[in-house]
Amino acid sequence: MSDYQDFCEAFGGSASDPDFMDNWLAEHAGDVSKTSFELEEKIKAFDYESLLVEYSLSKAEMVQIKNYMAIYSKHNFKTQKDANNYITESKGWDEFPDIRSLNDHGSYTNIPGIFPKFYRISCEILKMTKGNGAHLTKAKKY
Repeated sequence: MSDYQDFCEAFGGSASDPDFMDNWLAEHAGDVSKTSFELEEKIKAFDYESLLVEYSLSKAEMVQIKNYMAIYSKHNFKTQKDANNYITESKGWDEFPDIRSLNDHGSYTNIPGIFPKFYRISCEILKMTKGNGAHLTKAKKY
């Protein structure tokens, strides 16, 4: 079997269906085709004030999430790992005292990032589903 045929069958399709790949991409990779402008607009247009009630956030947490998302947008990052690495390299975690955490991902420990609650919120803002990174085993405030 070819790789393409294996792929199609793994996702419930057929290699002989000329529309399968287009349909699969439209359903599963819609956000991949978003331009940086569209991403930036989505992040800017999000109703951050709604987070205060929906997630019982403080005003400071809401502002920090908004600023975190602004970094994500400004640099056109593709993953939150990219944003976290940028913040770490630029020594910017002091701007996020309420949402930052040291995260453990199995054999990777004390990785600077954000608490799971805020990760879920940022995924909502980005309209993303769970990432493909290593599973989070622990998060602690620092």
